[in-house]
Amino acid sequence: MSRFEIWINNYYHMHGGNRALHVLRDELLVRDVEAWMAYERHDPDAVAVYPEITGNNPGNHDKVTRWLLNTPTQPLPRDPTWAWEKSMGEDKLLTVNIIELDLFRPSSKSRSGTAYWVGKGVLDPSVLPTGSVEINRGNYTTRAEVAELLSTVQYLISFDPFTAMNLEAVLCGTPVLIQGQHPVMTRQQIFEHNWIPFGVAWDMEELDEARREVHLAWDHYRSLLPVFSRRVDEFVEKTTRLYG
Repeated sequence: MSRFEIWINNYYHMHGGNRALHVLRDELLVRDVEAWMAYERHDPDAVAVYPEITGNNPGNHDKVTRWLLNTPTQPLPRDPTWAWEKSMGEDKLLTVNIIELDLFRPSSKSRSGTAYWVGKGVLDPSVLPTGSVEINRGNYTTRAEVAELLSTVQYLISFDPFTAMNLEAVLCGTPVLIQGQHPVMTRQQIFEHNWIPFGVAWDMEELDEARREVHLAWDHYRSLLPVFSRRVDEFVEKTTRLYG
């Protein structure tokens, strides 16, 4: 059975890709597969799992697999590769649940105002309603705080079309208004990922429909969890078959 060393240098709750790498470790441990983060210990004989932001082999591993958590911006070595979802390449799919469903869930709380998230996008202050609250990597220091805010605003303005924050919002019953374009993926490609088919608007004219449909996002996302579990099983099976 393969052992896995997952490459990231810390844990940071505001970064979805960072959470995904840690969840993968936890999913492997649940399956009695030995796995750890690279900052916990180092063993060059283990199978390295490198995200797309790591383009080389810093651990000097003989056994390497790569996980595209976003569209890579640089050519990567031709190692066995898994992709988070469709449109990131022709690779096999590996997806895990990075959302704490006990926190990010439908809410009956009263709502007022708007929040916004820039993430990997570009801020356009001209589209922000007066009093909009920014969510950034420093002002909401726990996942519970993020969930509380998302559960109490009327909608989220997101300048990043491909971010876990959009999913977290709709799971709280909060529609998302996307402002801006992804540098690589089109709107159609993002939609085909099937993570958020409900509750997302790409202009103000679509916002009312997003409000009407956002309640469907919760059950839809939960229906994907068995799919994610099967993808982890396949990752373990095929990587072990390749590397032993």
